Amino acid sequence: MGCGAARRACAHGRGFAGIPAGASIEEILYVTLRGGEPAGEACQIDFQEGTPDSQADRALARFTMLVARFADEQEPFRSLVHPMWRARYGDYDHLARVKEWRAAEDDAGDVA
Repeated sequence: MGCGAARRACAHGRGFAGIPAGASIEEILYVTLRGGEPAGEACQIDFQEGTPDSQADRALARFTMLVARFADEQEPFRSLVHPMWRARYGDYDHLARVKEWRAAEDDAGDVA
């Protein structure tokens, strides 16, 4: 969930002191932190459609749906979301030992 959606969720739930419930979001920013000079940079997001409020509401709805999906014990946590692009590896595939399992499948003659 993006920061805008988190802020909106907290505002709706009265999660921030001094911000009334249902407060409107003026803007949504990405903040790049890298150290050095300058240490960071705020970049405003210009949406093609909607307002920061509507985009935050959309992100919150999608996040809520995702949480509900993975709250189901029958829903697997997939290490490869798009296996058709098996040559591409994600940042966390090493934790799932994807390359190791893939090599074992290939050695066994399984079709990829």
